[in-house]
Amino acid sequence: MKNSWKAAVAALLILQLEHYREKREKIQELYKQIEIAKLRLEQKKRKNKGIPDEKKEAFNELSQKYNSLREEYIALSRELN
Repeated sequence: MKNSWKAAVAALLILQLEHYREKREKIQELYKQIEIAKLRLEQKKRKNKGIPDEKKEAFNELSQKYNSLREEYIALSRELN
């Protein structure tokens, strides 16, 4: 009985570790995407003066994507802490 309990605990710890690593990787990927979106936003912001509405709409969509990625990143980061 003790050995099966120890095996179950070990298996659970392995699963928890894998889950933690997956979340960590997701957080790192989100961080990269946030940084890329942030750079693109800064570039578009500089070029956005006197630009037609359709380009401004694209800028707004990119801003929304950035905010969405950032919110997901923050939520996952909080789960790990």
